[in-house]
Amino acid sequence: MVPFFLSRENTGLLVVDVQEKLFPVLDSAVPTVNKILMAIRGCRFLNVPIVITEQCPRGLGPTVDSVKASLVKDQQPLVKTTFSCLGDDVIKKTILSMSVTQWIVVGIEAHVCVLLTAKDLLDAGKQVVVAADATTSRSAADAIRAHQEMRDSGVRVSGVETILFELLGDATSPQFKEMSQLVR
Repeated sequence: MVPFFLSRENTGLLVVDVQEKLFPVLDSAVPTVNKILMAIRGCRFLNVPIVITEQCPRGLGPTVDSVKASLVKDQQPLVKTTFSCLGDDVIKKTILSMSVTQWIVVGIEAHVCVLLTAKDLLDAGKQVVVAADATTSRSAADAIRAHQEMRDSGVRVSGVETILFELLGDATSPQFKEMSQLVR
């Protein structure tokens, strides 16, 4: 992997499948969703575009309420049946048509949809950073293996706070106070 720094102008946030019926069976569900919310709010402060997906919502339910409430008004999740977000033609077209070359990926499950999406984003020529603290699986061991596989594949694995402050760049930024309050 070639090291890279995120820039606000080139970065998007992809929130993968944070759905009601998965939530109760996840390892560290509450702390993970709190980090996902932090990522969404921080990206909103910085005007970073956000894309959200749902995997088979008829079976897995809708996006959890707290995540839906943190998005811009009327933003609807893109629905898929494929495990990789880029396996769905509509989502792939949406993502690849954006002027985003760097993607932050958060969501569930780390060892399936997040992993396969991250690898497909790399194959599409994008730089990818996965926030390990904002991804999880039903099993902690599955999430750990997924993070390692992502790193081995060329995905940068980091944490939400690191990512947000990297995007912020400087304590003199107008969003610094909001961001500092967000991560406390």
